[in-house]
Amino acid sequence: MIISRMLCFVSLCFSSFAVQAQETDNLSSLHRFNPDATLPVISSMNIRQVYAGNNVLAKSIALAQSGGKLQYISGGNRSSEVKIEFQQPYKESELIESLELHFDKKYGFINQVTLTYKIASRYLDILPVYDKTLQQAVSKYGEPLSFKTVQDIVKTSSSKPKFADFRANLTVKPELKDEIAQYLNYKQVTSKTHFIESENGRALLLTGFKQCYFWPKQEFAEILTLCAFQPSSGNMKGQGVTLSLVDFRVKQAIEHYQSEEAEININL
Repeated sequence: MIISRMLCFVSLCFSSFAVQAQETDNLSSLHRFNPDATLPVISSMNIRQVYAGNNVLAKSIALAQSGGKLQYISGGNRSSEVKIEFQQPYKESELIESLELHFDKKYGFINQVTLTYKIASRYLDILPVYDKTLQQAVSKYGEPLSFKTVQDIVKTSSSKPKFADFRANLTVKPELKDEIAQYLNYKQVTSKTHFIESENGRALLLTGFKQCYFWPKQEFAEILTLCAFQPSSGNMKGQGVTLSLVDFRVKQAIEHYQSEEAEININL
């Protein structure tokens, strides 16, 4: 009986190690990066303990070993994105967490982190997941951008300040102005894109069929967003709730990064 249990334990351990080895082997296209390389700048916020500025190979290995399932690495040896999934039971279905790590092709530093929650069944309402995600985001990151702050930036008392006016009046660091403007342009779906005041005085951006909250840091040098389809759109089922983190200081640091491996010593 004891021997049988020991063999079972060994078998389970071997199976676990085999799964881990397979997951890390699947990261072979990332092995061109040095897992010990670090960037002097990382984001202050994180998603699932992944910071913008982290080493993609080191983080991918850690995520795979903690139960994440590697889905794909885009572009082979010229890859710039890796996707890892986590799953948990949800009612009679599953809640799927898709974590996407976007990284620069040259050094392998993460420049954007995106986490999307989806329910496997298209017949279950995702609104409870949205409410829980927002609750957890406020608990972890604090209150998002307030409606009063938006009104102050736009210099208006309107109940529907336009996003275009918000972008135009936003004060940011000069060296990051172009990058931040380009990022925010993607949120401008139509000329009518605007903010409204949601619960607790939060600024909620209505853009197309989606709605977004913002958590800005360092004068918008670092931005975390939480976006989802509007409940009023009638199309919440099958849609996702997405958290996204980007840090423009990190992107700039990557551009100016000098690898310590640039010099090659060859002795004949």
